[in-house]
Amino acid sequence: MNTLNQSKSYVDMESSGVEGQENLKDINEYVLNMRQVKVHSKTRKNILSIDNFAVRPGELVAVLGPNGAGKSTLLTTINLLQPYRGQMQLFGQDASHTNKTSLHRRSALVFQETLLLDDTVFNNVARVLQFRNVPKHQIKQRVYTALETFGCEHLAHRQARSLSGGEGKRVCIACGLVADAELLLLDEPSASLDVAIRPQIIEKIRQWAQAREATVILVSHNFTDILHFADRAIALFDGRIIQDDKLENIIRRPANQQIARLVGMDNIIPCQVKPSDGGYLIKLANSIEFLYPGEISTPISACCLSGDAFYLDRVSSTIPLQPEIVRVEAWVERILRGIGTDTIRFKLGEQTLTAKLPHRYTSDRLSPDGMIKLAFNPTDAHFV
Repeated sequence: MNTLNQSKSYVDMESSGVEGQENLKDINEYVLNMRQVKVHSKTRKNILSIDNFAVRPGELVAVLGPNGAGKSTLLTTINLLQPYRGQMQLFGQDASHTNKTSLHRRSALVFQETLLLDDTVFNNVARVLQFRNVPKHQIKQRVYTALETFGCEHLAHRQARSLSGGEGKRVCIACGLVADAELLLLDEPSASLDVAIRPQIIEKIRQWAQAREATVILVSHNFTDILHFADRAIALFDGRIIQDDKLENIIRRPANQQIARLVGMDNIIPCQVKPSDGGYLIKLANSIEFLYPGEISTPISACCLSGDAFYLDRVSSTIPLQPEIVRVEAWVERILRGIGTDTIRFKLGEQTLTAKLPHRYTSDRLSPDGMIKLAFNPTDAHFV
């Protein structure tokens, strides 16, 4: 589902048509349900303006958006650290009329900043369990298990203020997960971590959540984190949810050019569209024309093509030749060799475009300043 007015959320679409008591029961099944929630500051209105956002138990949801989009504000609002207007339910209860302490004990927020008490690492993690009234005889084992999970059990007796940025971040994550919260809110969990261990930490968080059927909302600028973690994502701009969808759809079928650039769409090509027999005639800025057989919601201004939509146009290709396939011939500007896949920058008209091709097809056939023949299927195009 792609939407700019957010008339329904991704979750709401699954429950459309449910009314009365059935609808009330469905709402109570949400871990989080926000409706018409707004957050203002003294200097700016609508830092956050959420029409509709609901999350079910066990969902792993990513939050995408540029700096200043309201991502961190969203997490602190959900964690009841930010005054808001509107309706918000947590664990089926009205957050504005329920004891905040009881709700806090069922959720955990890991801030982007490393926030630790001036105490030992062990005591920082243990304090989380003490706040939740966990029996003393259980605390030691649970603390060491959490520290071991994130590779910092050897830091247990170190002073928190003596830790490096990466060490402190791992301890903060351990603090967030040690209580086995039903709802975990993560703000840039891979920040300050070495590149080599980021995937391991994200995978451990994912495994932890799935083993406990916990709900996680994760904010990250590192797109690799999101790819390895979430199935669903929301794109946030200027405090508003612009797209709430499966992650794959946000990557390949973004709602607008802002999101296309945010997710790193390889090719965003200005275009014109005209109705035609059997579909729409598409004219790209680089003079390519083709017939698109599907439906297009006008107006549009650009055609999005993922780099892996291209393939080498050659007789021996395993992809059957079809009349509707779009073929192009262009100059190779640069070849970026990768593991398994090569990135080809090629000049088409006044534009430089990107194709991502299997290395076995390009290693001995292409060279910079040489010609390349490529093709793509019009159905792989997406218009915004």
